[in-house]
Order: sequence, then structure tokens, then C-alpha cells
Amino acid sequence: MLASMLNALRPGGLALLVLGALTSGVGAEPQLTVSFKTTPVGAIYAPKNIVAVWIEGPGATFVKTIGRWAGDRKDHLVAWTNMAGPADVDAISGATRLDHGATLEAVWDGTDALGAPVPDGLYTLRMETADGNSTASGQNNQGTFTFTKGPAPEVQSALTSGGHVEVTITFDPIANQCANAVVDTGETCDPPGTCPSACDQRAATACAPNVLVGSAATCDAACVIQAITACVDDDGCCAEGCTGERDRDCVEGPVEGGCATGGAQGPGAALALLLLGLCARRRR
Repeated sequence: MLASMLNALRPGGLALLVLGALTSGVGAEPQLTVSFKTTPVGAIYAPKNIVAVWIEGPGATFVKTIGRWAGDRKDHLVAWTNMAGPADVDAISGATRLDHGATLEAVWDGTDALGAPVPDGLYTLRMETADGNSTASGQNNQGTFTFTKGPAPEVQSALTSGGHVEVTITFDPIANQCANAVVDTGETCDPPGTCPSACDQRAATACAPNVLVGSAATCDAACVIQAITACVDDDGCCAEGCTGERDRDCVEGPVEGGCATGGAQGPGAALALLLLGLCARRRR
């Protein structure tokens, strides 16, 4: 172990060490993201509805609630209540939904209800939607999907089950890590080779340049239009509130030989005229 660490410190070794950390997933966080839409069951409260999403492990054992949109009527999510129990201390909750128009999204971090990581393996993603005073799980829409938590990424899309449609399930074993070829939350580009290294100035102006922010090394490089607010000489911009006394770029008119030629107004006019006189004397 010590020898390998020393080798990593030799020329080029550090880069290999970093690359190895990235590719092996050291310090990575697994993440499952599911997006979906619901459809009406057709009970008394439709189109208002309540929804729960949870993870089950081998043998249909409850692992964790990862999404819930329900107010006081959450006990009518019968299948979910039977699995999670009425306390639901781990649920990420939202308000009862007014209709089925919006796409819902839930995220799982690979842990159980107590926050402990769970082992790799085959897991089940369950969904339940209710729009009435249900007393049996069969009265609700129920969706069931399986996925593998493991070292490989997995994407399932355009899925449908039990009234839950347009379902996309994405598992990323090394989420939120630069150079995993997935644009995670907080990133703008990934892999780093796809990040911008320069910004197109065609949509920019002298006082609002297109500026490169962030870094490819952290997968957050981006081009952002940033307005100049400071009065700085010779940057090509006369920012709002600046005058010729504070910023030479605010002296109006064309420039010949480094001297402004007319158009100065306000408190800086006298100085501009003096500069013009000096320029005229220099051109003789």
C-alpha cells in the first residue's frame, strides 16, 4: 500500500491516483432518480389525489419512503401505510395534489429509513395513487418497478404500471461526482471534455461580456453574461453611473492616437478639452 502511494507521487502518478479514485467510485454516492406522471383512479375526490413512492428490498421488506404528496388523508394510501407504518418519519412529503398535470420526481440515496446504506442487489420501486377514501389497496392505482443497485449505471424509460405513466428510472452508482459522464445536480457539464473553455462574445456587449465561470475540473464550467458595474479606464465600457472623470471610456467621440476627439459633457468637459488641446499640440 505504501509503495503504491509513493508511486503515485512520482511524475504523472498523481494524475493516475486521481483518475483511479474517479473510476473506482471512491467517495461516490449512489443515487436513484424517478420521474413519473399519475392518472385518475376515479373516486370521490378526483382529480385531487395523493401519492406515495417507496423502496422495497428482497422479500418485499420496507426500505424507505422517498416521496409523498399527501395531507391529512395519507392513511388512504393503504398499500404504502401497511408497509411504512403510520409514523412515516422518513418520508419527504408535499401537499395533496390538485390534478395529474405535473410530473413528479423522487430521489433515493441508497439508504434505509435510519440513514444506513443498504447492500447492492435487486430492489423494487413502488408507487400508489389515491383519489378517494380508500380502505383497501386494490381501490388505488399501484405501480411496481424493479431496478438493480450495483456498480453499473442503469436507465429505464417510457415505463407504465398501474396507472403510473411516463416513468423514467435512473440509477447512478457514483452520483454527484465530476467525470462520471452524468450531469448531476450542481454540474453544468460532464465529462470535463464537454465543458466550455471559451465563451462566444457575439451575444455580448462591451458592458455585458460573456464570461467563463466555474471549472471543467469540477464539472461546473459555464458561460454567463455578466454586466460590468465598475468604472474602469480602458476596458471599453462606460458603465451605468460612470462619467469621464472616473472612466476614460465615458468620453464620447472617436479616438485618434489615444485621444478622445469631442463629445465630452458634464463635469469632465473641461478635462476633455484640455486633453484635446494637448493632442492638437502633439499633432503639429
